[in-house]
Amino acid sequence: MEKPLKSMSGERLCFPGLSMEAIQHPWDREALEALKKVKGLDFVTKKLLELGFERVKKIQLLANSLKVSERQCPSLYKVYRECCDILDVEPPEFYIECNPFPNAYTFGYTQAFVVITSGLLEVLDEDELHFVLGHELGHFKCGHILYMMMAQNIRLILSWLGQITLGLGRLIGAGLEYALLAWSRKAEFSADRAGLLAAQNDEAAIRALMKLAAPVEKVWREVSVEEILRQAEEFESLTDEDLLSKFYKFFYTIEMTHPWLIIRTREAKAWIESDEYKDILKRGVPLNEARKRRRQVSVCPNCGSPVGPEDKFCSNCGYRLR
Repeated sequence: MEKPLKSMSGERLCFPGLSMEAIQHPWDREALEALKKVKGLDFVTKKLLELGFERVKKIQLLANSLKVSERQCPSLYKVYRECCDILDVEPPEFYIECNPFPNAYTFGYTQAFVVITSGLLEVLDEDELHFVLGHELGHFKCGHILYMMMAQNIRLILSWLGQITLGLGRLIGAGLEYALLAWSRKAEFSADRAGLLAAQNDEAAIRALMKLAAPVEKVWREVSVEEILRQAEEFESLTDEDLLSKFYKFFYTIEMTHPWLIIRTREAKAWIESDEYKDILKRGVPLNEARKRRRQVSVCPNCGSPVGPEDKFCSNCGYRLR
């Protein structure tokens, strides 16, 4: 693994104008194209929004979680805002869910929010937290949220549709469920790329993945990143050997929303070593320098229209200024 990549001043780099296409994994792109061709997708999407999952979740969070801001847990919000600035994302609402199990997720379509559990904060250091927050913001950056909500709730949605459509929902769902889950697994690779850019510490990113998989201090305190990568190579060689191994791999993942950890590790390593990743880093701007530029902006750098010192977006073209 390469050493952590930072700017010459030691601070993190940010990537103004970073596009979805720059971090989208080709498997994500291919699976999304296949998903959009599945009959019934638009119908089920409409019904999901009608069911009000987003509103129910927002009520739950406000009732039983901590909303993080500049005035609430400011040191944590500072890390979160840094990740947003690095990835050039307007910050969704941010919550800490009271749950001892380490986890993080993004939810909401008309109004997105990022949620991390209290258990996650107990096990991650700051660089690892950058990776996890960057990963969740990557889902937002790549436009994953609506279909992720569908993948996580598809069986409940189809069961409800089956009751109100005299079985039509179950017929529609025959292929849609597996297409959604197949896409969901591949979308994680794009989000991991966003996490890598937010952390800018490759070993910390792999450690974060391991802590999510095995949140036991006695285990992760002695985890070797190099050994994890060797294990990934062994897995790859074994599962690519014959058709039976490939079938087992398919059979055991077909109903999962997330890919196996070892595959995520392998794909993260491949991107770290790619010219694509290195080119993005070369275009990075030190975070404080970029923030200073945004404060000094008097014309939109995208279209040249005049903007005020307090404007967050250009009124002419919509470009994000700060």
